[in-house]
Amino acid sequence: MIKQKGVTLIEMLIVVAVIGVLTAIAYPSYQDHVLKGHRTQAMGDLIKIQLALEESYTQNSAYDFTIVSGGSCSFCDTDNERYTLELEKKTAGYSITAKAKPLQSNDECKDLSLDQTSRGLPEGCW
Repeated sequence: MIKQKGVTLIEMLIVVAVIGVLTAIAYPSYQDHVLKGHRTQAMGDLIKIQLALEESYTQNSAYDFTIVSGGSCSFCDTDNERYTLELEKKTAGYSITAKAKPLQSNDECKDLSLDQTSRGLPEGCW
């Protein structure tokens, strides 16, 4: 009797089912990690902007509010498709904000802000 080689239909269906289950579990987790990665990058850029502002204040006794323009800054690494950076002059200091765009809209921490006292909002995200 000749022994046949190959994969049966049942074996193939089992493999497809296992791949489907793994994908159903892994993909949402992957998406969460991508969102958190972009959020962390935006938070890092808010801190970079704060350091640049404080350096300009130390050197010139005034904040340089031109470092953020057009929703971005020259030394920031944040993806412009995910966040818009804003710098707001206040009576006693400033507020730096990273506003989420639609690609980042599923993130639990949509808009991140940092002020001159290093207070980050929302507090649960920092």
